[in-house]
Amino acid sequence: MDAERDLTQAGDWLRPFPDAADVFAADQGHLARHLHPLFSIDLAAVDPQWSGWLHLLSPLEPCDGLVGQYSQVEDGELLKPNWIGFQVEADGRYRLLGDARYFLLESSAQQTPAALAVSRRELETHYAEQEAAYAASRDYYRRHGKLVRLDRKGRPSYGSEDAVELVESVGGEVEAGGNWEETVEFPLEYGRPGGADAGDADEVVWPLSPAGRRFRHVASVPGWNYRTSGADSILLFYEPVERLALLSFDWS
Repeated sequence: MDAERDLTQAGDWLRPFPDAADVFAADQGHLARHLHPLFSIDLAAVDPQWSGWLHLLSPLEPCDGLVGQYSQVEDGELLKPNWIGFQVEADGRYRLLGDARYFLLESSAQQTPAALAVSRRELETHYAEQEAAYAASRDYYRRHGKLVRLDRKGRPSYGSEDAVELVESVGGEVEAGGNWEETVEFPLEYGRPGGADAGDADEVVWPLSPAGRRFRHVASVPGWNYRTSGADSILLFYEPVERLALLSFDWS
């Protein structure tokens, strides 16, 4: 499927840098402080039987370690370090399935444990840097119609204006063996694409919903295509029966 598309171009099935108001539920607009919308993707581009749009997001945490590692709330089934789950509402916007204090900077400085004071200050600096990097990348894309890796001053990195992919992979199965599978315990199912008759096909992996249904892979992209820092791969999954979106992150 990917070979049929120029993934440096958006086409009518991909919307780079969507407005946060179109991504997050109206009463959860504050999530835009913690999660940058990289693109929205037409679900019909993944499965013709699906409709609507999903959003691939890049968290500003961490500056080192894992997103959610400083969470001030108990883990949920779909909200734990390195995993972020959302309910996809009828209008296609996301509702976080848990408490936003999963992100350290959602709590005030006064609410932050003393043991995390230094980590908080480092994260505040990191947020400011990545907010600027995201804005520079978005503005460059809107001016030039292509995504280019930028340096910390907002200039093309190493002077290269070559376009990078807006999305690295679309649909299909995810091969097993990524560190996102092992970093934090999460229910997963392993198998072969095509089932028992797949022969020597590589093993693939599906995250499972709380009801035991498979999440299907929608899209993946390196976070650092869009900012100066980000996961080596951001993986977006969808479970269509319960209308759940799930993000996980590979740090290789």
